[in-house]
Amino acid sequence: MSDTQDLTHDGTALKFSGNPVGWLYRGHGVGVTVWDCTGGRRELSDETRQPWHVVSFVHSGAFVLHSAGRTAVIDATSVLLYNPGDSYRTEHPFGCHDRGSAIAVSHELLLDVLADRDPAAKERPQALFRHTFAHGFSRACLLQRRLIRGLQGKEPPEPLAAETAILEVLGEVAAGCSRLSGTSTPHHDSSRARRDYVQDAKALLQQRFRESLGLADIARALYVSTFHLCRLFKEETGMPIHRYLNRLRLREALERIAAGETGLTELALSVGFSCHSHFTRAFCREFGVPPSEVRRLAA
Repeated sequence: MSDTQDLTHDGTALKFSGNPVGWLYRGHGVGVTVWDCTGGRRELSDETRQPWHVVSFVHSGAFVLHSAGRTAVIDATSVLLYNPGDSYRTEHPFGCHDRGSAIAVSHELLLDVLADRDPAAKERPQALFRHTFAHGFSRACLLQRRLIRGLQGKEPPEPLAAETAILEVLGEVAAGCSRLSGTSTPHHDSSRARRDYVQDAKALLQQRFRESLGLADIARALYVSTFHLCRLFKEETGMPIHRYLNRLRLREALERIAAGETGLTELALSVGFSCHSHFTRAFCREFGVPPSEVRRLAA
């Protein structure tokens, strides 16, 4: 199996009910899409295979899945777990009204996410997911809906925030899979190792917070996996790494505005924000007032 580690520039699309679906987000090892089978056909579809591991959430509607010799009704309580190359077929006896979203994930990244919960996953490289579908996974579904809403906003998503949110969803899916298979294992990082990773991450962010950083950039500099970094940072600090990064940027911006700097667009870009509007929203959330108000008071 050929594993695509960077989905950023890959033109391949996922397929649902035989129809290719475009990307809502593509990054290093992960991609997100939404799918809609409205207008599809009721009868049994042709065989479909996904090019990556895929976690698919049904938002509404239902259909029948035929896979691995089994037939099952898939509805909004279901999460589909596809391994690349596995074939399946669908039919819509209830009508073609089902809609949903999906995360595509590379083999390397999914293996890293599963490693803490299912150490035997590396022994079955062609079938990291043990099950074709599961029911429940309520927290994963909640996080996925929040992720989709954020990605469908008016402005392009910040890669660091988007990929952190995607990994949080995948972590919840991994936890659900381990409960389903009875393979749950405790995290094994020592307290000192955890603190060292987090302190190293803070030091790097302090030096480079003005740059457009992605999760892969930070993880590569620290010789740690992206999922491991996200998990440890949140467990040790109580916040996702992208929120910590934004706080560093906003503290710098606050000091400069209070010192009399007036060009807010230039300031936003210089401290690492992608645009003025994203900076303003983040500033209001952090300090309760817009940057223009601080500028007025400083003047």
